[in-house]
Amino acid sequence: MAQKSVGIIGDGQLGMMLCDAAAGLRLRTVMLTTDRNGPAARRADAAVQGAMDDEAALAALIERCDVVTCEREDLPLRAIAQLRRAEGAGAIRCFPPLSCIETIQDKAKQKRWLRDRNLATLPFVITAGRRDALEAAARQFGYPLVQKALRGGFDGRGVQLLRGAEALENAWPGATLVEQYAGDFREIAVLIARAQGGEMRHFGPVDMRFEAGHCVLDAVSAPASIDDARAEEAVELSRAAVAAMEGVGVFGVEMFLLATGEVLINEISPRVHNAGHYSIEACAHSQFELHLRAVAGLPLVSTQLQRPAAMKNLLCTPALKAEGRTRAAATQAADRDTAIHWYGKSPARSMRKLGHITATGDSASQALARATRHWQRIQEKTREKVQERVQEKAQEKAQEKIHKKAQQNPGRNPPRER
Repeated sequence: MAQKSVGIIGDGQLGMMLCDAAAGLRLRTVMLTTDRNGPAARRADAAVQGAMDDEAALAALIERCDVVTCEREDLPLRAIAQLRRAEGAGAIRCFPPLSCIETIQDKAKQKRWLRDRNLATLPFVITAGRRDALEAAARQFGYPLVQKALRGGFDGRGVQLLRGAEALENAWPGATLVEQYAGDFREIAVLIARAQGGEMRHFGPVDMRFEAGHCVLDAVSAPASIDDARAEEAVELSRAAVAAMEGVGVFGVEMFLLATGEVLINEISPRVHNAGHYSIEACAHSQFELHLRAVAGLPLVSTQLQRPAAMKNLLCTPALKAEGRTRAAATQAADRDTAIHWYGKSPARSMRKLGHITATGDSASQALARATRHWQRIQEKTREKVQERVQEKAQEKAQEKIHKKAQQNPGRNPPRER
């Protein structure tokens, strides 16, 4: 049987980890990338250079693949149309289905889809950004209001809290989603892997903790510290959503667990998810293997958690920004219970994900404490390196001044060091 080729649209860390998992399944990977020399593209068996809306590059990817999947959901509409034509002509198959991506990438469509199928989610309205529409939403839901951009929001971007009437002055214009605030809540996630024939496996539920200032995922603990009834409800709600969408591949279902005990869907991601990275070290098989098995038509395998685990993101801090310029993509064992994954990114902005740490332990809390200790050590080491570089540069400048002064006064002896 000929080796199957999987096309991956997107060249971030998710694509890189998909390529790593593909090697063990004897699947060939072809990545659509903007940088052939980037760390993710170097892990693929082949790379096609071009943007997601580059028609020629996308055609070249289609020609070299049996199936196409995505590591991100923000596919341009023209790319979706081109993929749909190719799929209609029998050239490729696309998983997750393009209809899933179209629904999920637009928050208005996604929320309406959830509501219309009686899948529990927070009350919402779609406003045109007018002051009167926002005031009407405030009367309906009360303050604070959550405002979300309809497209492109991730890693804390595209979401803001409107805490009172005075905050409406800073509301985003245009069509946005305005949602009732969840109140006293926790955030959990379940990852669902669904095969082409409908068979499903799941990872989680897991607890998610977000970085307060930027709303970026900071840490994940597995299993979530919730009772069995809530855990079962979260899994069943996630399964129902992915089945209704006829999804194929891994889907990340982010949920709110309210103080009342209600479990509600916040958002769905049609791809492998940051909340499932712990599965590489802690589960029988990783989310990346399950996704590839599903999209390639291979049998699904066990997702069982082998040992409690935690994952902590290495978000870009000033120290890591300086260090990350020379940090290659690699995975290293910090100790027998801890792995550190670096993505090889050259930092460009605060809070960008540069890597993650996964630790296992006798409990999720012990694993999280272990991951956090290693995170702190990395921060301390990088700060020390930055300080050493600052001191070295200061000494170099001082020596340059001495040398320059000596050149300007060639007849005099250079000053002695005291």
